[in-house]
Amino acid sequence: MMKKSQVSAGKRHSGAAIPNFVKLVERYKKSVLGIEVVQTPYRDRTLVFPWDRPIPRVGRSALNIGTGFVFHPKGYILTNEHVIAEADRIMLRAFGRKELIDAEVVGRDRRHDIAILRADMPVPSPILRLGHSRDIHVGEWVLAIGSPLGLDHTVTVGIVSAKNRPLQIGDRDYPNLIQTDAAINRGNSGGPLINLRGEVIGMNTAVSQSSQGIGFAISADVLRKRVSEILHESL
Repeated sequence: MMKKSQVSAGKRHSGAAIPNFVKLVERYKKSVLGIEVVQTPYRDRTLVFPWDRPIPRVGRSALNIGTGFVFHPKGYILTNEHVIAEADRIMLRAFGRKELIDAEVVGRDRRHDIAILRADMPVPSPILRLGHSRDIHVGEWVLAIGSPLGLDHTVTVGIVSAKNRPLQIGDRDYPNLIQTDAAINRGNSGGPLINLRGEVIGMNTAVSQSSQGIGFAISADVLRKRVSEILHESL
């Protein structure tokens, strides 16, 4: 028969194993934004003269979706470049607001799939800060906030499954990806992967279509380096 002290110790250990994510979500949910992108389809054609322009296809504009997050005191928003590539119009969905907010591209790094946006909107407080890759540990809890399938501010949790996963998709390079089993789907791209200290350790970017529980995020150090180059300032 187990002693009472052993049962109590077991309960305490069990309770500490699963953290409460509510405070993290409440603190940072306003810094996460849904993204809607309008892209006008074009009919392929060979340009004969320099002033020739592609002819628009008949039909409705294509809609791409994704996520972004405010990471800078000036209100700059980080997302994936593939989310806003070839966009005619970029619109943001902020927490608690029904109307869409127009955004513009500040800069981009196509090769590493990183883009920075800016919009005429109040800067939320607190903003999300980039952490450091050296502080990432395999097995630690992480939280993802995003807009999978357009469902704004969806929260999923999991752990860091692995680190330093290299990946190349087309002409894009993804060095040192973080692998996670936190659910990531279409629309999560560009959203933050947050640790229990409230630091962004990665930006959710890709998911394995042939399996479940295998998602990838661009690590914080890669983000910091590329963003510093785009903004010409140290982070």
